[in-house]
Amino acid sequence: MSTRRVLRVMRRIRHRHASDHGVVAAMIAVLCATGMFFGMGAIVIDVNQIALERAELQSGADAASWAIAVHCIDDPTKCTVAGQTATATKYTNSNIKRGVADAQFCIYTTSCSGITWGSPITCPTTTITGGTSVEVRTSTRLANGSTLLPPSFAGTLSGMTYTGQKVGACGRVAWGPVTQSKVFAMGISLCDWKRMTNNGTAFYGPVTSLLGQLGLYSVLGLPSPTASIDSAIPTVLPASVLGLPLPNCGITQLTTPRGWVWLGNNDYSSPDANCEITLKVGDLPRSFLLSGLTQGLLCANRLQQILAARQPVLIPIFDQIEQTLLSVAPTYRIAGFAPFVFTGYTSLLSGLLTGVGSFLQTGGVPSLLQSTLCGASQCIYGYFTKSLVPVDTPVFGTGPDYGATIIARTG
Repeated sequence: MSTRRVLRVMRRIRHRHASDHGVVAAMIAVLCATGMFFGMGAIVIDVNQIALERAELQSGADAASWAIAVHCIDDPTKCTVAGQTATATKYTNSNIKRGVADAQFCIYTTSCSGITWGSPITCPTTTITGGTSVEVRTSTRLANGSTLLPPSFAGTLSGMTYTGQKVGACGRVAWGPVTQSKVFAMGISLCDWKRMTNNGTAFYGPVTSLLGQLGLYSVLGLPSPTASIDSAIPTVLPASVLGLPLPNCGITQLTTPRGWVWLGNNDYSSPDANCEITLKVGDLPRSFLLSGLTQGLLCANRLQQILAARQPVLIPIFDQIEQTLLSVAPTYRIAGFAPFVFTGYTSLLSGLLTGVGSFLQTGGVPSLLQSTLCGASQCIYGYFTKSLVPVDTPVFGTGPDYGATIIARTG
């Protein structure tokens, strides 16, 4: 291509670009004159403001619903709308920048039907059934009482009639007792759970030691020990299976099951390598007469690991022992599950107290005396606590709550 021809092409390109710039400038002038340019910008600004409002309201709904659920689990007596209104207000307002928003909620086991909600948003449907749920709906409220989020820019433009929008969000959390799980293969009686938790009201409070239960302090001439969170639980003896259980758990009925026992799977198979079995409420696992010499030895290492960790493990709670007089493998009906912290145990072979910490350090009786009383019956030591188990897809059954609660966000 010749030099003259190249120069001619370049002049043509510059002329075309100059024309384009002129068209763009003309279009901007028309938009500015008619207000369309600023109107489009105002819409973008207001859409972003609505999105931010919705995000803050959603954070408030999520935080409030979770906090209310935890408070209800901790103290069911305060699990009411009146008892949790302050919680809903606190978490809703603290999650929005201007510090104020509307919050409505209901606590239910079936549905929230019949409530007139102020929020424009409804909770999504859920396939989860059972348990107890709390549903929190948040919505816009300004300091002046208005429920409309005003426009940031569009309302100031000539000819604009948009006055604002009501924004809302919803959060829902469900909870309920653990009714099926893989658990440590040791069952503890409902009688002992009630004794050690004051019938489910004092999971961390002082409980009476074994000597106090048997009334032996005065007999031995010893002062009562300082209150402690630890307590001894003897194993289920053959005599207790036949209707003469010890200790008395504060219950006069001799047929009430009490104590602890090794348990197997429902199909009578042994626990796995972690000394765990899978059970659900209502199951009837067996325990063989010599399980302390067989299963107890197999689970000894795992029990030592649990003692060292000082973390709660899930324990099945039994409320009935079913057997015949000649049975060597009675069944134990599972009533529920509870978190238990081991602090020690006595060996069947040596009768020596192993692993006890806080029980002896808070004014308990000497370990030798404990060993003497618990050596023959293989005592375990520890205390019941409460645990929350967050899950993605909860399965709620029926049964009482013994301190192990599953919790999940369902909307």
